[in-house]
Amino acid sequence: MSPMEVSIPAGAQPVLPQPERTPVAIRAAIARLDSAALARFEEDWAATMTRAREEYSVLPVRQLVEHWWLWVAVTRWPALAARLRECEQIVAQSDDRAARRAASAEIGAILETAAQAA
Repeated sequence: MSPMEVSIPAGAQPVLPQPERTPVAIRAAIARLDSAALARFEEDWAATMTRAREEYSVLPVRQLVEHWWLWVAVTRWPALAARLRECEQIVAQSDDRAARRAASAEIGAILETAAQAA
């Protein structure tokens, strides 16, 4: 499979439905998918609420919701999530510039595929 040919296999089903784009729904989905990620979400939520109050803005909350909604969109497909982690490792550790670029492009394709499937 080339980096840009990311797809969900025919007939595959996600481990849970994609939640609505609300903090409560996203938090519930994260709790079902990964308890360690739930702790990170809670930390991000607390920091986001502080930032939102300091900036008098809802933008930090929107950014948090979008980030974690997309995390759920990927993670609910175990094969996509595993490949995303592999690509992240390549980007972080490879000495081969072409491999890093290909992995970066594939990360974008994985995120797009997961978002479209949501």
